[in-house]
Amino acid sequence: MSLTPPTPRVGVDTGGTFTDLVVVCGDRLWVEKILSTPSAPEEAIVEGLQLLDAVTDTEFAEVIHGSTVGLNALLTRATGRVALVTNKGFRDLIEIRRQDRPDLYALHPSVPEPLVARADRHEVSQRSWPDLNGQLTEISSPSKSELSILARRIRRSGVEGACVCLLHAYGDSAIEEQVAAALRLEGLSVTKSAALLNTHREYERMSTALINACLTPVLGRYIERLRTALGQRRLALLQSSGGTLSAELAAEQPARVVLSGPAGGVVGAARAAAEAGLDQVVTLDLGGTSTDVAFHDPQVGRAGATTGSSVAGHALALPALDVHCIGCGGGSLVHLDSTGVLQVGPQSAGADPGPIAYGSGSEPTLTDALVFAGRIDAGRFLGGQLELDHEGVRRAFEKLGAELDVSPMEAARGSLQVAQAAMRRALSVMTMQRGKDPALISLVAFGGGGGLFGVELAADLGIPKVLVPAHAGVLSAWGMVHADATLDLAETVLEPLAKWSKTRRAKAFKKLEQESLTQLLAAGHRRRDCRYERVLELRFCGQSHELAIPEGSDPGPEFHATHQRRYGWTPEEAEVELVHLASRAVVPGPAPDTGPQPRRRKLSRHAHVGLRKVDGERKRVPVLDRAELKPGMHWPGPSLIEEATTTTWIPRGWEARVTRGGHMLLSRE
Repeated sequence: MSLTPPTPRVGVDTGGTFTDLVVVCGDRLWVEKILSTPSAPEEAIVEGLQLLDAVTDTEFAEVIHGSTVGLNALLTRATGRVALVTNKGFRDLIEIRRQDRPDLYALHPSVPEPLVARADRHEVSQRSWPDLNGQLTEISSPSKSELSILARRIRRSGVEGACVCLLHAYGDSAIEEQVAAALRLEGLSVTKSAALLNTHREYERMSTALINACLTPVLGRYIERLRTALGQRRLALLQSSGGTLSAELAAEQPARVVLSGPAGGVVGAARAAAEAGLDQVVTLDLGGTSTDVAFHDPQVGRAGATTGSSVAGHALALPALDVHCIGCGGGSLVHLDSTGVLQVGPQSAGADPGPIAYGSGSEPTLTDALVFAGRIDAGRFLGGQLELDHEGVRRAFEKLGAELDVSPMEAARGSLQVAQAAMRRALSVMTMQRGKDPALISLVAFGGGGGLFGVELAADLGIPKVLVPAHAGVLSAWGMVHADATLDLAETVLEPLAKWSKTRRAKAFKKLEQESLTQLLAAGHRRRDCRYERVLELRFCGQSHELAIPEGSDPGPEFHATHQRRYGWTPEEAEVELVHLASRAVVPGPAPDTGPQPRRRKLSRHAHVGLRKVDGERKRVPVLDRAELKPGMHWPGPSLIEEATTTTWIPRGWEARVTRGGHMLLSRE
């Protein structure tokens, strides 16, 4: 009997400078890294697939894509024009927000303009509220003629779509459906807030629904172009929460995939850490445009996802991995500010023109500083496909050094130190400022430049170990290949926990899980592969925000213990309120290898490929080829580890060991 060959899975991470592709088929893997095409991102993806087709057949592959199209649209305000329909007297809620100050000490605090102009905000005469028994009572509702007139007026205004957000719609979604039906009769695409986010807090729900409505035209067109270009390949997108979502659902709910690029790196880092035998880790993803930092605890599942993120100053209340992003990447421009102080970023050279070393740029970048310092060399850069312009880089740092009255090498080293300080602050935000002791966690460094700064950052913060995963330069794409398919749904309760027995909660969870299963089956997944995670979001009566607790037979004591750990106190006699029931449906991706670690053995002589000066030092350091580093091998620093997509710098005083899975674990000697 012949066995069916495994279906290839392709992870695609579109970044500001490079587009990374990773193909996994069974136990075989292929990698491709090409310059991005910002004006039409799908062109770089198709080009990469064509290159990969020369070594493996991807015609019927499953493609998992992480995209910055939605995020960039929000950052640049290049979103679709939409209308907002809400209750009479509430159209300015999106502008009033929470009345908080983004900068507490700013004399003139500023917030971004709402995603919808005031002229495009419309009101309907609908009001409802919960009675004393928690049942939703409708006091007034719009007539059919009122809705028909409103729909025609919105259509004639020239908007591309509409968002409907009504008070207490989380309690009865039919309220929004009446309005949406009238709008759809006029040919308008509609986002219903309760269908996207069935929870209370009107501002967050309205902001999230508006993000979705504004991105639907932009991301919908992009997904359609990409699906056409991919032919028979099945397309899924990575969600901000780290799970995959079918392309059809992503086109309807693009707000779920806004932060998909950074999420892929966290998924890949978590898998690599598990294979290397590490527990809690902080991740450092140094890409072309930004550096993304996140904290991962393998013991925390759905309860570890945040639902209170902000994108470009707009509230996004859908589940997302907690990622801190700064504008400091390989393409970040090195420049002097108005006071003559050396800065790195946040402005970026992007993919076009890119760093000077790539042959087109005119202003020095962080990548150029790494080239000038000898940490990056042309020999194995992109497998030798791209010849670096060393002469152009030298002239740029001679000019910068003259402006600073220092040598060119000191100007380059200063640029690296400025960038390193920014990354150190970002790591501090996700560790010490969150109550995490750096001495008890490990750092996972990846992206195009993570391995060049990982050890020095760990030394600064007192982190004892650094993991540079296999395929570190394309880890986000590698993580996408191995990501689970997930779907998050929630139901608002707002009642004392004592009223909700385990049996009653189980009945409500079953309803959410059946809805998730229907959508996962429609996306092509099998019923037998689906798993479910149940979470209760609890708070003490009178509190404003809740804590996520895994469902159990008696969640009360667990909530008290979690509150004590988080805040240092807990009112033992206070009544606990059940705010939300949150369900996550999961179709697990490929499981990580958790077998025994390999025995230690000496470094192979074939791994040595040369010697090179680094950071202007007189003594040259060994350069090793990572392709020749096998599990179990160990060696002391200093050394440079080169591969096609990234380079790792191991300074003196640190040693390296290759773990299970081909990951490189660095620690103090």
